[in-house]
Amino acid sequence: MAGYAWMAVAVLIWASWLVLTSSGRTTALSIVDLAGFRALIPTFILAPLLWRQRRNIAQLGVTRCLLLSAYGAPFTLCVGYGLTYAPVAHAGAMVPGLMPVFAAALSYVFLGQRLSPRQVISVLLIQSGALAILLRTSAASGAGEMWVGHLLFLMGALCWACFTTTVIALDISPYLATSIVGGVSSVGLIPIWALLDLSTLGSAHPADILFQAVFQGIFSGLVSLFAFGQALRLIGTNATALSALTPGVATVLAIPVLGQVPDLIDFSALTLVVAGLVTGSSNKGGGLGRLPADPKKSQSA
Repeated sequence: MAGYAWMAVAVLIWASWLVLTSSGRTTALSIVDLAGFRALIPTFILAPLLWRQRRNIAQLGVTRCLLLSAYGAPFTLCVGYGLTYAPVAHAGAMVPGLMPVFAAALSYVFLGQRLSPRQVISVLLIQSGALAILLRTSAASGAGEMWVGHLLFLMGALCWACFTTTVIALDISPYLATSIVGGVSSVGLIPIWALLDLSTLGSAHPADILFQAVFQGIFSGLVSLFAFGQALRLIGTNATALSALTPGVATVLAIPVLGQVPDLIDFSALTLVVAGLVTGSSNKGGGLGRLPADPKKSQSA
């Protein structure tokens, strides 16, 4: 029950993050500012933990830390810039929807996990929903550069899948995973933020800065990562059962906040994605991306 409670918290924050990151573009704040809040604030809060766990972090190695940090600044930048080209409904269908698909592929390649028939059906449903959005956009005359947003959403889903697969394979504690994501993201983001003059904090309203700093830094960068890590630790990949709620919640929130009402095709595609997530996650003992039965193989991977 604790695991599902933590996952429910994560889902609510994820859905809100899609909407509020998109609404952040209506302010003077840049996407890099939002990514900076999401990385720097958790790093500052968890700095003592990073120092105490420095030996464990060194043992993980550079590659594993980079895989974990993909869910930090790279994820935020991909999805944040993607939302400038495509609506929240598309992000909700493609990012949390395709993350389990990418996680299953990574688990198959690096952990040797084979998909069950139920999981194959799940993947096909999710891909059908995502493909419907892509085909509809390519056929629409007024789609413009929406394909750029979709490409960025795909990259964001892959970043998220790298984090998920690494956490499960190595059984990393949520505290340590959260601190690594923020720390590594901060190291990579600060030079870009400062040297390329991509920040617009000087022209933003103080209320917008305070709100986005609290939400991006505390709720999205700290609470959601910790909640997701706890859920993965307590209920494994069964956590993806509740992740199926993210696209629907985000789409509903986008209606009053952003005025983005999905049409029939978007709603149908979203339904396919949610159905695929539920199908894959309802498999007893784990969903997409479940660890292989051989613990020695998992530890080696």
